[in-house]
Amino acid sequence: MALSGILKVGGIVVVTALIGIGGTVGAMSFLGHGNSAPAKPPPPPPPKPTLFAVVDDITVSIAPDTGQPPTSYLQFGIQFGTTDPNALIVFAQLQPIIKSDIINLLLNETSHALQDPQARADLVKNSLDICNEVLSQKANYTPANPFNAAYITTLVTQD
Repeated sequence: MALSGILKVGGIVVVTALIGIGGTVGAMSFLGHGNSAPAKPPPPPPPKPTLFAVVDDITVSIAPDTGQPPTSYLQFGIQFGTTDPNALIVFAQLQPIIKSDIINLLLNETSHALQDPQARADLVKNSLDICNEVLSQKANYTPANPFNAAYITTLVTQD
């Protein structure tokens, strides 16, 4: 092969390589692999609304102090917060059990003890635990602990 034939073949190889490289760079730029700005992350989803389940109208007789007979009345109401609408449906079905367990909890209180803020905080926590345990044990509700907050709405003692 003569020198001119080698130069022709070499020139064709170089031109083919340049076209291949140029096409690759162009395709990458067109498809977004070039020097484009990074994409913004998607906005966070809006927070789910808090839904409430209510246990109201509980009235029990309690002792004014430990060791005394029950001579005081306690009116009690509480609301449980969740973001799971299905938990409200199951709660409504199991409300008599939840209410009964809360009544049993209240029967162990005294009107003197309920004046202490820590005793009220414990009452809220224990009521919330009762609510979630009943859903878990009686209905095998998942995910666990669908109710994440509890709020006393009525707490009246009368001697």
